[in-house]
Amino acid sequence: MLDDSHSHPSPTPTPHSDAGALADGNADITVRPLTARADCQACVALQNEIWGDGDAVPASVLQVVSRVGGIVAGAFAADGELAGFVFGLPALIGGTVAHWSHVLGVRESARNAGVGRKLKEYQRAELARRGIARMYWTFDPLVAKNAHLNLNLLGARVVEYVRDMYGTTASPLHHGLATDRLIVACDTTPDPTRPAYAAPPISTRCPVLTAEPRPGDVIVSRSDAERPHTLLLEIPADIQLVVAHAINRAAAWHAATRAHFEWALHEGYAVTALHRDPVTSRAFYVFELVRQDGSA
Repeated sequence: MLDDSHSHPSPTPTPHSDAGALADGNADITVRPLTARADCQACVALQNEIWGDGDAVPASVLQVVSRVGGIVAGAFAADGELAGFVFGLPALIGGTVAHWSHVLGVRESARNAGVGRKLKEYQRAELARRGIARMYWTFDPLVAKNAHLNLNLLGARVVEYVRDMYGTTASPLHHGLATDRLIVACDTTPDPTRPAYAAPPISTRCPVLTAEPRPGDVIVSRSDAERPHTLLLEIPADIQLVVAHAINRAAAWHAATRAHFEWALHEGYAVTALHRDPVTSRAFYVFELVRQDGSA
């Protein structure tokens, strides 16, 4: 699982070593700060293992950031192996102190076991303890499982679509495609009135923005004066599978997703969820038209 996020700061920096550990007995994973040199070096090795582009955050920077108000934490298996990590920096967003979660990575053997979510929840709890109200990060809009984690489970909100945010990289995970990213914001103190995630009720006739229309799809017409209240923006259910079989098809999805996102956000739509249809195995961002009072 890749969360190529980039994170946010505290008015009074607190050494990360003050944070407690978060353990999960079922998964036998413990999340704790990375402060020792050996832990930080293990984090560098894990970054290179995951991204393979030689652009790892150095151990010296990891150690310094943890001293000046950032967060550097690792998820450890019972045998002491570093299964994943999260790294974030103090930030000033719109004149408000926040946290910019720069990167989160999970070892391939530990993916799809909730490690990424444990790391984000640890990060959120530690920021709340420090009095930091909001954190931000980025993720690839084409990765459906990360969209589900960030939007549905963590309750993050899309605030911006950025073209080629990190430029062309040598990472094999990016396959030479432009690194378009969604910037999301997440409150560190969860809203107690927010219900647990439940799949949104989606009409089978809901208008769709997609690179690959299927029979029966109601395609959104940009020329229509009246906008539907709800629309769906399709992305591949598994972009890595698409890339592995047809890079040209992946590039077409990339271009369509960029055009559709930019149009929808410009037209006043807000992303409310990631919907995965269990019958058709399709994945969609759910967009709702925002009213003048700011509600969807």
